[in-house]
Amino acid sequence: MEDIELLNDTFNLYMQKGKEAKEKGNFALAKRNFMLAGETMMKMAKQSQGSLREARMKRARRIVDLSSTLQEKKTETDDEVKKWQSAEVPNIHFSDVAGLDDVKKAIKIRMINPYLHPDKYKLYNKKTGGGVLLYGPPGTGKTMIAKAIACEVGAKFYAVKGSDIVSKWVGESEKNISALFTEANKQDRAIIFIDEMDSLLGKRGVDTHNDKRVNEFLQQIDGFSGQNPNLLLLGATNRPWDIDSAVLRSGRFSQKIYIPLPDAEARQFMIEKSMKNVPVAKDFDVGKIVAKTELFSGADIEELCDRAKDEPLLKAIEEDKVVLVTNADFDKVLKVFPPSVTEADLKLFDKFNADINSLLKRRAKATKKAEDKK
Repeated sequence: MEDIELLNDTFNLYMQKGKEAKEKGNFALAKRNFMLAGETMMKMAKQSQGSLREARMKRARRIVDLSSTLQEKKTETDDEVKKWQSAEVPNIHFSDVAGLDDVKKAIKIRMINPYLHPDKYKLYNKKTGGGVLLYGPPGTGKTMIAKAIACEVGAKFYAVKGSDIVSKWVGESEKNISALFTEANKQDRAIIFIDEMDSLLGKRGVDTHNDKRVNEFLQQIDGFSGQNPNLLLLGATNRPWDIDSAVLRSGRFSQKIYIPLPDAEARQFMIEKSMKNVPVAKDFDVGKIVAKTELFSGADIEELCDRAKDEPLLKAIEEDKVVLVTNADFDKVLKVFPPSVTEADLKLFDKFNADINSLLKRRAKATKKAEDKK
């Protein structure tokens, strides 16, 4: 026979965990804890007598009944289709983005110039609209580029992550996707920016829910393709190899642009921008910092500069005077702050890029062969 006090403590623990999980919307965990609480109360009832036994039996049944309803229950928010609103776009221009001249040129041709010079595109029968995928290591400024595009063309900007669309309720992820495209289609100019695209549109054949999301997304893309040239799709991912291949084919996200780690010139631009108007030593040498940050992403550079200011700032507060930032302050941080991107990460992108180039070469070879036969 189990100790009644221990059973009572166990019951209270399960009930507390169940209530906490329910408040957070984790109904599966809440259901499990309430079931365990009900079973524990039933054990307590069996060790009781008379009216106490009957009261505990009733309470145990009520708790079990409560747990059985949780799987069906939805919150008010879950029961509605996601309502999309365009995000406020910061005043970010291409001039604020360091380097990436080839990337900027490709994006201007594909996404910006069609808005600014529609008559010229019509004259040359140049395709507009469609999707562009920005891919590369984390922290390379893919989101910043997306915002700069929206700012340059004055478009409504819908910034979306996979977590914004995916729902635990069957069919609601697809409804959210449909509602997003419907809302964006109402605008004169709109950009749907999907961040972490691999988490939303993974390869099919593994997860039924993912397959349904991908199918709905493909239907929406094909539905607006050619119908609304002023609706643009922009995706970003750190793992392009995990995205379903049908999403990336021509006519959908047909243009794939690699956003690499910043080169030396771009890193110098970022450091100088971060250190602008900051009191630095006369012999402060940005070039030395650039040389030591070869594998650093844009986000890493920003963090490095911010940390390098910590010690001079604290001294300035303690001594009530201006303390200059030196190269030594950067060196101290660099000793304990490695880049977030590794050589192994870059090899994955090298392989993905090589696969794309190999496909292009095969296509060009097949085209030449067909032309030679004519």
